Amino acid sequence: MFKILASIRRSGDDPTVHFSGSFQVMIFLALLGLAVLGFVTTSVAADWWDAAFRVCWLALTGCSLVLLAFLSRLHMQLTVRRALLLVVMVVCQMLIMTCVTALCNVVPGYKTMAQGLLWLPYVLAPTVLAVMEGRSIGAYTALCCTMLGVAFFPANTSHSVLLNYGCVSLVTGLICANMAGRVHKREQILRAGFAASAVVFIGVMLLFGFASQPENTEAPLLGLRGGFSVGGFAAELGVTVGVNFILSALVGGMMPALERLFNISTPITWLEWADMNHPLLRKLQIVAPGTFHHSLVVQRLAEAGAEAVGADVTRAGVCGLYHDIGKISNPQYFAENIADMGNSPHAELTPEASARIITGHVSEGVEMAQEYGLNRRIINVIREHHGVSTAYFFYRKAMDFYEEEKRKFEEGLIDTCPEEVDKDIFTYKGPIPQTRESGIVSMADAVESATRSLQHPTEEDIRTMINGIFKGRILDGHLQDCQLTLGDIEKLKETFFSTIRTMHHNRIAYPRPRKDDATTAVVEKRMEESKPQAPAV
Repeated sequence: MFKILASIRRSGDDPTVHFSGSFQVMIFLALLGLAVLGFVTTSVAADWWDAAFRVCWLALTGCSLVLLAFLSRLHMQLTVRRALLLVVMVVCQMLIMTCVTALCNVVPGYKTMAQGLLWLPYVLAPTVLAVMEGRSIGAYTALCCTMLGVAFFPANTSHSVLLNYGCVSLVTGLICANMAGRVHKREQILRAGFAASAVVFIGVMLLFGFASQPENTEAPLLGLRGGFSVGGFAAELGVTVGVNFILSALVGGMMPALERLFNISTPITWLEWADMNHPLLRKLQIVAPGTFHHSLVVQRLAEAGAEAVGADVTRAGVCGLYHDIGKISNPQYFAENIADMGNSPHAELTPEASARIITGHVSEGVEMAQEYGLNRRIINVIREHHGVSTAYFFYRKAMDFYEEEKRKFEEGLIDTCPEEVDKDIFTYKGPIPQTRESGIVSMADAVESATRSLQHPTEEDIRTMINGIFKGRILDGHLQDCQLTLGDIEKLKETFFSTIRTMHHNRIAYPRPRKDDATTAVVEKRMEESKPQAPAV
């Protein structure tokens, strides 16, 4: 038990912590959710036979859903906390559903379960899971709520009501999962709620309306009792729209709290981090403008690369923006911020001191990201974008100095034998990239830095440089853990080449104006007339 709870606390939003290595956690959460639902269903059961039937239904349904998740490999998309969120939201929707079905015989005017179908919270769990975990998880949640929800109706509920509930719940959940799966604005959640209102109302009206005869005063819906009633129709429509609108607004309002509680970031939050008014980005613009421009180019390269290989474009771009924020601490020691390389501050430092500053921007960036509460994925990219590579310029400089001092010692020119160069001082601490987005950002960073050093590059120069960088990183094992295939790497090279080529486009050389040019004469005359005249004596 304690091991399971510790695993839940550690997992967070880290995509490397999957259920493939935590089977016992998945079983624990599934059983816990089923136990809660079983307790609720037995409390509303009419007798022990009804309670036994409900528990058996929940057990068989739960086992089928877990098996379906494994067969479809859906569990590979889940971390421990993401699965916990799924269980919590399904349980909450079932609890609300239980309350609604219990109130159907209490609210005046609503005396049948058919009318209660308009009040049910179909959109709650599927929308939350779709926004926070994606469309596929949202659709799976809709299926869970549909199958488990059958056990929460009163014992005397007709089969037509159960069939109506199953159809409306599944269709509504799938529509909301599709509409909210890639939400980038909170208003899209409200649109999904209104779409759900239309589906629920039309579905209930069609399935029960055709079965109701005008002369039947006991028709299940107010708008159909004793014939069509405009007032009853409007009341039913208002109830449906109101319930789904409130639920959608509730989902939008819960997002920040759920993100913080379960350590999950939605696309909306990722877009908020990309806002240039974020304190870290504003500070980077002011303190290290060269690094900020470099980060903008890396962002563009990372987004283009992620789109080419099917990775998350928004996450790759945002991580590209923040990958070098650690340079804020000592911006003057990084090449992109040094205006005159002839007066580089590294001239006054030893190679070891320079290397500590250069490699230290990774750990300082991680500390800044944690201080400002950035997502763990961003922090991982900051930590991984250099992997275990070497600050080769200063390492080579230290080796040259060591070899020179050793030669002098061997020739008797100096008395002290120099110490060998410690390569660990010049090596980044890593680890190497662990996700596709991290690998893309690291390669975009390397490509941008290398191609910036080219003077008036041709297309062949750019392509050769990019191929050489990728070859070196592959041979070093830099990309072996980030799930980028050889096909993905070829797509990245081509995408980076086309993007860099457009950034390094050439301009035509404009000729200087001649002295006898009429336009030049007019400009010079106006400049002469605009000069201040000396005061008359």
